[in-house]
Amino acid sequence: MIRHRRGMSLVEVMVVIAIMLVLMTVIGFGAIQVGRGAKVDMTELALAGTAKDVDVYAFRKGVPTTSQGLAAVYGEHRIPADGWGAPIGYEAPGPATRQYDLLSLGEDGAVGGDSFASDIRWSESQ
Repeated sequence: MIRHRRGMSLVEVMVVIAIMLVLMTVIGFGAIQVGRGAKVDMTELALAGTAKDVDVYAFRKGVPTTSQGLAAVYGEHRIPADGWGAPIGYEAPGPATRQYDLLSLGEDGAVGGDSFASDIRWSESQ
């Protein structure tokens, strides 16, 4: 008499679950890295747009001082944010021959750092 199996054994179910967990971990880690890279790209775009606005303001009224900051260009409550939601920083004069510089403190919101936590400066991205 031939006996037909119905269902899967506990070991087979555990192997399938283990394989699914490994795949989800690999895919999830990759998605997180893509998301973190997207925030860097968003920050670079925000810095580029802000630089254009500062250039227009500087043409009309002169370059804002560091103490005036981006509030002179946008007003107190409309200062653009970086990819992590922190306000974009402003320094005048900028490095070398630049009139100003824009910066984001990166993922960690602190000066310095490595990888996604490193500072992003407009003067270095051009």
